[in-house]
Amino acid sequence: MINIIDYIMAARKTVVFLMVMLLTVGTFTYITIPKDAEPDIDVPFIYVMVPHEGISPEDSERLLVKPLEVEMKSLEGLEEMSGIAGQNFGSVLLEFDIKFDKDKVLADVRDKVDMAKSRFPTDAEEPIVVEFNMAEMPTLTVSLSGNVPNRTLFHHADELQDILEAIPGVMEAQIYGDREELLEILIGPSKLENYNVSLLELIRVLTGNNRLVAAGSIDKGQGKFSVKVPAVYESPQDVYNLVIMSSGEGTVRLGDIAEIRRTFKENESYARLDGKPAIHLNVVKRIGENVLDINEKVREASLRYKKNLPNNVNIDFANDNADYINEMLASLINAIGNAIVCVMILVIGALGMRSALMVGISIPTSFLVAISLLAASGGYVNMMVLFGLLVSVGLLVDGSIVMVEYADRKMAEGLERKEAYTQAYKRMLWPIVSSTATTLAAFLPLVLWPGVSGEFMKWMPFMVSLVLISSLLSALVFIPVMGSLFGKTEQNLSNKLDDNFNLNEVKGITKIYTNLLEKCLRRPLRIIGSAIIIVFALIVLYVNFNAGSVYSVETDTSQMNVHISARGNLSPREKLNLSVEVEEMVRSINGVKSVATNIGGGGSLDVMQAAFGEGGRTDEIALLMLELNPVHERRTADEIKEEILSSTASIPGLIVEAYKIERKPESGKDIQLELTSNNGKNLNETTNLIVRHLNSMEGIKEVDDTRPLPGIEWIMKVDRELAGRFGVNVSTVGAIIQLVTNGILVDKFRPNDSDDEIDIRLRFPEEYRKLEQFDQLRIPTINGPVPLSNFVKRNPSQKITSIDRLDGKRILKVRANTKINPSTGKKILAIGKKTELEEWINQQNFPSDVDIFFAGADEDRAESAAFLGNAMIAALFLMFIILLTQFNSFYQAAITLSTVVLSTVGALTGLLIVGQYFSVIMSGLGVVALAGIIVNNSIVMIDTYNRLKDESSDQIKVIIHASSQRLRPILLTTATTMIALIPVALQITINWFGRDIEIGGLMAAWWVPFSTTVIWGLGFSSILTLFLVPTLLAVPVYLKRNRNRWTRNIRRRIQPAE
Repeated sequence: MINIIDYIMAARKTVVFLMVMLLTVGTFTYITIPKDAEPDIDVPFIYVMVPHEGISPEDSERLLVKPLEVEMKSLEGLEEMSGIAGQNFGSVLLEFDIKFDKDKVLADVRDKVDMAKSRFPTDAEEPIVVEFNMAEMPTLTVSLSGNVPNRTLFHHADELQDILEAIPGVMEAQIYGDREELLEILIGPSKLENYNVSLLELIRVLTGNNRLVAAGSIDKGQGKFSVKVPAVYESPQDVYNLVIMSSGEGTVRLGDIAEIRRTFKENESYARLDGKPAIHLNVVKRIGENVLDINEKVREASLRYKKNLPNNVNIDFANDNADYINEMLASLINAIGNAIVCVMILVIGALGMRSALMVGISIPTSFLVAISLLAASGGYVNMMVLFGLLVSVGLLVDGSIVMVEYADRKMAEGLERKEAYTQAYKRMLWPIVSSTATTLAAFLPLVLWPGVSGEFMKWMPFMVSLVLISSLLSALVFIPVMGSLFGKTEQNLSNKLDDNFNLNEVKGITKIYTNLLEKCLRRPLRIIGSAIIIVFALIVLYVNFNAGSVYSVETDTSQMNVHISARGNLSPREKLNLSVEVEEMVRSINGVKSVATNIGGGGSLDVMQAAFGEGGRTDEIALLMLELNPVHERRTADEIKEEILSSTASIPGLIVEAYKIERKPESGKDIQLELTSNNGKNLNETTNLIVRHLNSMEGIKEVDDTRPLPGIEWIMKVDRELAGRFGVNVSTVGAIIQLVTNGILVDKFRPNDSDDEIDIRLRFPEEYRKLEQFDQLRIPTINGPVPLSNFVKRNPSQKITSIDRLDGKRILKVRANTKINPSTGKKILAIGKKTELEEWINQQNFPSDVDIFFAGADEDRAESAAFLGNAMIAALFLMFIILLTQFNSFYQAAITLSTVVLSTVGALTGLLIVGQYFSVIMSGLGVVALAGIIVNNSIVMIDTYNRLKDESSDQIKVIIHASSQRLRPILLTTATTMIALIPVALQITINWFGRDIEIGGLMAAWWVPFSTTVIWGLGFSSILTLFLVPTLLAVPVYLKRNRNRWTRNIRRRIQPAE
């Protein structure tokens, strides 16, 4: 190893060239690396839907969903299976283990779907299997609007969709607000009777003439030719000319008895932007692509296309994630800059300008090398990566400070700078390696954080680990070489740095420290006992007076979603009118920048929002996607949310829910319960009781559940025996009824001017599509047309819009938020209300076949807390192995690890003093990180003691000498870590280029618990470490010195007794 050090110090030009190359590559990598707001959480979700025209939710549950569940439940890696039995479809949403092979999962699901198909009704359509994940959410909404015909606007939307989806990195551009084309055949009931045309015969004619028949081939001996009979419909005229019946009196074509028109399906959904009708294209990027680049390319492509549009067609943009990302990245980058400035000011003040510049080299070098390693590993820049860089600012300079400080000491003794840095290199190599390794031992286990929280949080410890590895390269290669070229000690520090300084001649803080330490070492057992009492007292204080715990902290946001639900049986036009009323109220609220509205539901966006804890009601009529003004130009998102809820509460019949789009692992309301059972009656009754109790609890608001809102549906009960006497079956009855409702889907055709297939539907004209028409319908029978009412009874019934299922059982969800405590101004902790609710539930005699459990953050809280506990144990074990290898002493390794207890108590004391919640994620992460940071002080101190202990017989003086000698680097490394995080804990960011100071900001509160934990834990434990570690080192010496005296005293007491 010594030979390698000498070789590195001899090849200084090569090292400098290597450093310049790494800086160049790192700079280029940072410019080009993808950037996103939050980490892409690639959880495998597979959505299976089976369309079935006309099927009811009850039949869908029995005939579609249950067969799928039976097959899917045996899938390997399946975490959760949610089912929805709805009108006209049945579906299951499958969530798999986050580490599972997605390609294998998709193949297995397709196999299971094929097996379940045999149990579906014969008229069920082909199942749709779609894979998506949490990262596939729209990053930009492009809206088209204008005073033009719908067909023109839809055409432009289709063209723009093709352009956007051709952009590399764009996965899809989902269209919302358009209407599917339809070839509609309108025929009145009187025409059917007058021409004596059978409905089934009419359908047979329509389907039988829309075929491409491959009639084989013919071999003439001189060649072989295929024969085809092309008869597919290519235009509405082909349908118009179909011959329905022919006789000697003439020919009746379909166009003679029916109106045939190419139109659009009835409006079931609408899209609006800032109060104007529009069509939305929701752009979804591919995983790993740069959001900033993709959204910029989408904007450029859209604006280029706009040049070809009429002047009365507009293109607007909304919900651009790039705006949020730029704001958040700028805030974090400024915070990193502030940390660097604070650290450098501190280092300059302690070591002088020249030495501080040596230390400063390690910051850009470590950052840019780490960014290159991040890109090489397939990573990208997101807020957790940047926070990892922020945390690393105070850590990465530790090794450099130790190296430079020791070299300064040697130069003060008169050594030439190259020789001084060479000796510093050889002397401090292993202490620096050990210190970095123990810090890595704390962070590396955190990279294995499981679940969704882990996918979100792991980037921070991963980035810190990369920076620490890079800082080791910097401290052990670049700093010694650069120091040997440019290093110079400050003359006014010479007397303080001399390795042979006299303890009696030291001054200032070192003098105060040595005096106090000398007194501590006279009574080491008393000091240790006092420390134990202090630690125990602080733990008791925290247990009894802490502010409580939360899973994660509330943050501000730049985007919100507003969900509108209403009582059933609303027409699309009624849904539109109600939604516009809410939209106008929301747009008038101060702080709202833009509002994009989706009315009517449907689409993959709704499925994903329901899957990930937001909304999820089957009777939802609209979704408003809000973009807020910049954070410093408005009130908080919570205040805007409260105004939205209060202003819309006056609208009768509507349930309005508002959700902040928060960039953290969990989402949804504070309290979330899931009730499952196979007994629908007991499930509804239990849900009702819990909802009533929640509404009666103090401190609870915004209680809702997923029971469908009241509505009416009509049951057409067929008397099969009576219908059979007329020669009529249920299929014929159903077909006649469909003529009044949505029409009969008889076939599809692809016109020459369209890329999509168009439905052909047969139905009555609009004047016959009324409820009363059911009583006037006549159905052809063997005895002639008879009224449908002869064997079909029409009865009203409570409407069931859908049936939700979870893991093979029906499920209902109950959700609520907690209020603000007026006495403290803080939000009431959800965990206290959950405990209160859980105690009440346990006291109730609910049916045994109803299972009740808490969902949402509670599941992640338990998983994360358990993992952090295990990560702490793993980190301590790894650190013990490293320390044992370094010191070759169980006792010294145990002394070093004892400082972890001090750091934990210090962190909890800090939270107690400032009145902060303990965040399971961020505070817990801080406690584990502290374990790796705090031991560095002990390593440096004990290593110096081990080096000096053989030079003197007075071990107490050696301990004082070693402790005093390492006082400055310990204080300096501790202070650099603390001062880098203090602005973050105070939520203060200085923009040096923009010359402004930002207080708060997006996600600022997210980092406070971690910063507070590290600052207080490090400060408290460092102070105690400076006295407790030397005291523990002195215990063996103290015991050895006093062993003989204690033995004599014992003998004196025993002898008189004899």
